[in-house]
Amino acid sequence: MNNTNLIQNWHDIARKEQKIPNGSWWLWLILAGRGFGKTRTGAEAVMEMVNSGRYKRIGIIGKTIREANDVMVEGMSGLLSTTIAEKVFQLEENKFEDPDIVKFKYYKSKNQIVWENGARAYILSGDNPEKLRGYQFDLLWIDEFAKYKDPNAIWQQVMFTLRIGDDPKCIMTTTPRPLKILKTLSEARDTHLTRGSTFDNAANLSQRFIKTMRDMYQNTRVGRQELNGELIMEKEDTVWKRENIIYRDVDLENLARIVIGVDPAVSSGENSDETGIIVAGIGYDDKMYVIDDLSGKYKPPEWAKIVCRACYDYRATRVVAETNNGGDLVEEMLATIQPNLPFKKTRAIKGKIARAEPISFLYESHKIFHIKEFTELEEQMCNLSYTEKPEHSPDRVDALVWAVSELKERENFYVSTIDF
Repeated sequence: MNNTNLIQNWHDIARKEQKIPNGSWWLWLILAGRGFGKTRTGAEAVMEMVNSGRYKRIGIIGKTIREANDVMVEGMSGLLSTTIAEKVFQLEENKFEDPDIVKFKYYKSKNQIVWENGARAYILSGDNPEKLRGYQFDLLWIDEFAKYKDPNAIWQQVMFTLRIGDDPKCIMTTTPRPLKILKTLSEARDTHLTRGSTFDNAANLSQRFIKTMRDMYQNTRVGRQELNGELIMEKEDTVWKRENIIYRDVDLENLARIVIGVDPAVSSGENSDETGIIVAGIGYDDKMYVIDDLSGKYKPPEWAKIVCRACYDYRATRVVAETNNGGDLVEEMLATIQPNLPFKKTRAIKGKIARAEPISFLYESHKIFHIKEFTELEEQMCNLSYTEKPEHSPDRVDALVWAVSELKERENFYVSTIDF
């Protein structure tokens, strides 16, 4: 351990925007890019506020219980890594005495932290709003709120639970996504809004990481959101609405079929389009699941190997690829790697919007789920506009369309690849 850092007070090393704000606020909303130091800020604030003796019932809410424990409590920037916690650990080792530091114990099996001054923190899941019923808090820390399955439902429960003490407060640390509830909270009178970017914390991050992020995402929508922490609201004329992208895990053994949709790029230069590669499956409950997004800029032999490997790994029963540009070369490329690959050609006759609309309807009807967040795919989906031409070809969306269409084609459901 670095003794200098242990003794150093958080206020000596924190940036101005990481310190607990003055004034009368009910919600401290920290909308910032990845690597800004959001988690460390939230953890230090909670420890400081509990150590003051004013806050005794605390809620620690992560997307899941596991994420809350792994990131908010035990993580490199979590509660156990704060300057106060480190001093407590030294106090336990009798290396020095500090009467101003309140000792605590972490009971992972109970998902609780208990302080000697009577304060108690409960570690909870943001993906299960109903579990918040019955709790009452004077301090809440919510991390990565924008990732939750139903942010509106969890916020409703949060307002019911934050009801004791003289000055109940909520701290929310999150990378933004275009959610109406986030926009509403950011504009509320009793919200103290802190904004920040990844690059504000560049001194504490890998310089290779900083360079890579600038090179890949500068001046892109993903970069503005994930790095600069901008709250970019959705356009009104998009084919997909983000609220219709719902996350649900699935056991692959419970899927009746798995297919791979491919939209191959015809070139592989620096300014070339991506090759879209989407793995999707349909369950016995007739629900469909997007399982993986393997898209990227590849040379033909590279994407062919990726597709064949995914076919083996996921036991896919069909690979569906658009052959408008590559023609027979697409099939031949795959066959050179895996001769007996279950391959099906498809040709795009209708435009991208006409092909995508029936698929977006399935999302709206809650018939398609994502097993996790696929940032680039979802950005393409929610940026596909009826009135504006996309900056780049939505290859991931095209691959999604081919995969979903193949899954539903045999049942004559809503879509068919035949007349696309």
